[in-house]
Amino acid sequence: MAKGKLKMKTEVLVIGSGPAGSSVANRCAKAGKKVVVVDRLFGGTCALRGCTPKKVMESITSKYWEAKAMEKAGFPILNQPVDFHQLAAHRSKFTALVPGQTKRNFKEKNIEVVTGIATFQDEHTVQVGDTNIQAATIVLATGARPRSLNIPGEEYLITNDAFFSLDQIPEKIAIVGGGYIAFELSHILAACGAKVTIFSNAETPLAIFETELVTDLIQATLAKGVEVKLGYQVEAIEKSQTGYSLTCLKNDDQHFSFSADSVLHAAGRIPNIDQLNISTIGLSLNERDGIEVNKFLQTKTYPHIFALGDATGYFPFTEIASYEATVVAHNILEKRRKSVRYEGIPYGVFTYPKLAKVGPSEAKLKANKQSYEVKTERLSNAFLERAHLNTFARYKTFIDPKTDKILGANILATHADEIINLISFAIQNGMTNSDFRSLLLLYPTAGHQAKFFFGAT
Repeated sequence: MAKGKLKMKTEVLVIGSGPAGSSVANRCAKAGKKVVVVDRLFGGTCALRGCTPKKVMESITSKYWEAKAMEKAGFPILNQPVDFHQLAAHRSKFTALVPGQTKRNFKEKNIEVVTGIATFQDEHTVQVGDTNIQAATIVLATGARPRSLNIPGEEYLITNDAFFSLDQIPEKIAIVGGGYIAFELSHILAACGAKVTIFSNAETPLAIFETELVTDLIQATLAKGVEVKLGYQVEAIEKSQTGYSLTCLKNDDQHFSFSADSVLHAAGRIPNIDQLNISTIGLSLNERDGIEVNKFLQTKTYPHIFALGDATGYFPFTEIASYEATVVAHNILEKRRKSVRYEGIPYGVFTYPKLAKVGPSEAKLKANKQSYEVKTERLSNAFLERAHLNTFARYKTFIDPKTDKILGANILATHADEIINLISFAIQNGMTNSDFRSLLLLYPTAGHQAKFFFGAT
């Protein structure tokens, strides 16, 4: 064991204070366990640099886009974009107090907090600064961080983490990446008056969604004045007198240069485990560069070390992290272990309109030789989309013709997030199309509309 000035012993050590780590710590403390939580910035990615500040901002900017569309129906014409400085101040109301409040909540539950970065010394010990902490059980809930692009000039990128600390934005912004973060930030920034260009190395971005709906989302993005460049691999970023210059390799092997006032990193995130020094104790990684775990969320090497949430790299969603926390806490506290089950997990892109999905893709259904029926239609003529003057709307759904069970759905719509929750509930509970259509739902709502997405029974 490395020597430190202070030594601590605890029953449960949790590394990370986001939804996953906090939930495990709270449950174990309530059960009478001695618990220590270690983190550098308390509150976690979601609350400080992820879904919470993003949703706060998107809630305002999506209303802006909706209002702009409704100008054709008599809504007052908006001559000014969203004020980013005021939007940032609104965002801060949800984030500024989180670190301090998180620490206070732990201390009220007699959970000890240690601020710093934890590194393994042996399978039961980590070092944080000058403190060695020895624990019977260790929980790794360290979240995710932006992926390194390994290109010259990478240091000039504003990460999506740093984006949520900005209080002003420049006029011309380049976004490197073509995933959900890139599209979400582009809609927020464009509503605030910025000239935004997305550079996606993939010719077909958002690959987990059905291509038809992604195409419509791209069209909706272009209609907002955002330029979307597909098949552009950013190779280098240089600082210039007026801003930054990007060098890209296009899919036709031609080079392309672009100048911008600022460059945002939205090219993916990876498990935030590099500083744990896991090689010291021989923890293995999975194919997603996360910590490998079994169905009980224990590491393959040491059953007393658990990993969950973004640290495993599988499902980077707050809801899944919270669910996994209940499993981990159970397996720490109870003799009979519980395994994880992942079925009916919803995915979403919080743009305007929103894109959401649940269940396997059509390609996956084919690969699995699953019998299925597909139904796909534009939703732009549906009542609620017409009422919102949303011309970019579509759905694609799958059912098993033998059992009538709902297999999955992709939705692009004004309220796609709420629709997909209802369909996810149906899948998680093994409902058939007939069951779903028999539900008594409020009319006229997006949920009621979804009853008819799977065809006649």
